[in-house]
Amino acid sequence: MNTTVNGRMKAVTSTILKDKWSWFFLPWVIAGSSFVVNLITSIFVKDEIKTGGVSSLYIYMLVAGIISVSNTLPFLLGFNVRRSDYFWGIGRAIGLVGVCCAAGLTLLSFIEIDVVPGWGTGLYFFHLPYYSDGPAPVQFIINFLLIVFLFYTGFLIACIGKRFGKTGMYAFFLAWIALGTVGSYVMTAQGYWMDLWNWLSDQSMLEIAGGTAPVTLICMALSYMLLRRTSV
Repeated sequence: MNTTVNGRMKAVTSTILKDKWSWFFLPWVIAGSSFVVNLITSIFVKDEIKTGGVSSLYIYMLVAGIISVSNTLPFLLGFNVRRSDYFWGIGRAIGLVGVCCAAGLTLLSFIEIDVVPGWGTGLYFFHLPYYSDGPAPVQFIINFLLIVFLFYTGFLIACIGKRFGKTGMYAFFLAWIALGTVGSYVMTAQGYWMDLWNWLSDQSMLEIAGGTAPVTLICMALSYMLLRRTSV
């Protein structure tokens, strides 16, 4: 990679991350709001509370992937940024955001279980059974892989919308609904749901998160191809 291309990608990354509120603060505001509500609730509940409220941060990353294309692509292309530079530049941005979010989630999980167990009220928001299995480096990898996977899932959806418009989006979701309906019918008719559950229960969270990596790469490849053929 030559210096000029690398410089263009860095410029894209820098421009995107200037919106620090959307990338670095808002995910934690959303997750923090859920945490505060659960913490207040746990004060008045005698039993331990294990909640999935932290999923709000992951959902935000999916939404961020969807809206990032419309929010950043037209603006940057207006400055004669190449689509390939945009693609790799936003990849660097989400890589940095993913590292920061994964590190924050891992740190809070450690605090919740070892420093202030259950936050003194029996609340387990960041450290959950199965999801938080393994040492801190493993938890960090799990968090990072899931964040990047969800972002690029949303990013691919947005690229489909940009490339094919509303008609393409309708066709995309109708195809998935049809596929899901047929798949659910086959799974039920053949009694495969229990087999699937048993298989999943035999996998560690790290193995499941690792399984998202090839899907992420596929989403990235498809997004790249769509971006190169899309109009602004």
